[in-house]
Amino acid sequence: MDGLASRVLRRRLPFGALALVVCLWPLQLAKDAAHVIPVARPVVVSMASAPRPVAAAPARGAMQRASPKPTKPDAPSAIDTAQAEVCGLGPVAPAVEQTAGLQRIPAPLRERALDDIEARMLASPDLQVQAAALLIAARTRGSAGTRIDRLARLAAVSQDPVVYAIALEGCQAGAGDAAASCALLSHAQWVRLDPHNAQPWLELAAQAERQHDGEAQHEAMRRAATAQHSETTAALLPGLAERALGPHAPRLQRTLAVAASWSTQASWRPSHTSQAYAYCVAGLDADPSRRGTCDALADTLTRHGTGVAELGVGLAIGRRLGWPAPRWHALQQEHDAIHEATGMLPGGPALDCRSIDRLQAWMRELGAGGELEAMRRAIARSGRSVEDWSAQFRRSFALAVATVETASLAGAGGETPP
Repeated sequence: MDGLASRVLRRRLPFGALALVVCLWPLQLAKDAAHVIPVARPVVVSMASAPRPVAAAPARGAMQRASPKPTKPDAPSAIDTAQAEVCGLGPVAPAVEQTAGLQRIPAPLRERALDDIEARMLASPDLQVQAAALLIAARTRGSAGTRIDRLARLAAVSQDPVVYAIALEGCQAGAGDAAASCALLSHAQWVRLDPHNAQPWLELAAQAERQHDGEAQHEAMRRAATAQHSETTAALLPGLAERALGPHAPRLQRTLAVAASWSTQASWRPSHTSQAYAYCVAGLDADPSRRGTCDALADTLTRHGTGVAELGVGLAIGRRLGWPAPRWHALQQEHDAIHEATGMLPGGPALDCRSIDRLQAWMRELGAGGELEAMRRAIARSGRSVEDWSAQFRRSFALAVATVETASLAGAGGETPP
């Protein structure tokens, strides 16, 4: 694959492959639904290091990026000598191992600040903030078993669906010593706490499918289809961290809280919205009785979902069910436009105050109305129409696919088209 195709597909298929922008579902997800472009995962920026400030809307997406200037073979690279600003600390030299981002901050200072952040969040009377503190620290600081054990026990006696969702996420990735406490939790309890949200029902349907319980899967899908909304977790953890620290926290604490919470949010498992696609597309021919449920589910995901993934999966299901063009055409344009407009999102390794401020502004926007609404507002601010963004995406995607096909043909020993 040449550089152009690699750049375009890294941006559009796994945004998160660069760990700094949005992730897309694999191309196969939309293959059976004619002309439906791959579905996006949540718009989450990984904070292995903080993104650069939001740039002006790009004229040509990711394909026109300045090539790095060649350096002499014996000359030290830029990272050997460059300093970088860390908000709240000032200019910091790169670490010996040439890592960037938070590793530039001296370890004792970093650990003391993270200790203060965790203690402050755990002292909050807000159980959601406490749950967020435990998950963030478990994912970024070690001693995961002890923290997840405490998180699971907190959720087991809570009636808060957000606390419960955070605990279920914590118990997913090898809880180790917390296994016994995690056994106190169940997806069935989550849907009892949040019955009007399609997401818990989709999780329950995925569990039933793994257990080969067809009846339970059908019932969970029917309940998801009639849910009032489908709300994902975009910016949940960063929002809770900011809520705990408040506007007057020391700048270095704020920087580290943003970095750790975004990094943990980026590692959150994708929702089981793809379960709806598998149920309604792959399984429809074998069981036509699913059609009514799937039509209602697609409607819920496209009209009442807060995430980009919900829009894409609902659209793919609707196209598979034969929705008339007037019903899906505008949704398809918006879907494509959002994919293209992700080039405007914060991205890049920077921890300076301006970058942190911009990232927090984006975080608040995500938290206020969900990622789908945030992307709609970003497109409106760009000065370009949905139709314009959509057309650009189609051109870029077609070019990337053609380039990959040409490279694959050449690699297989075939003739390269002129």
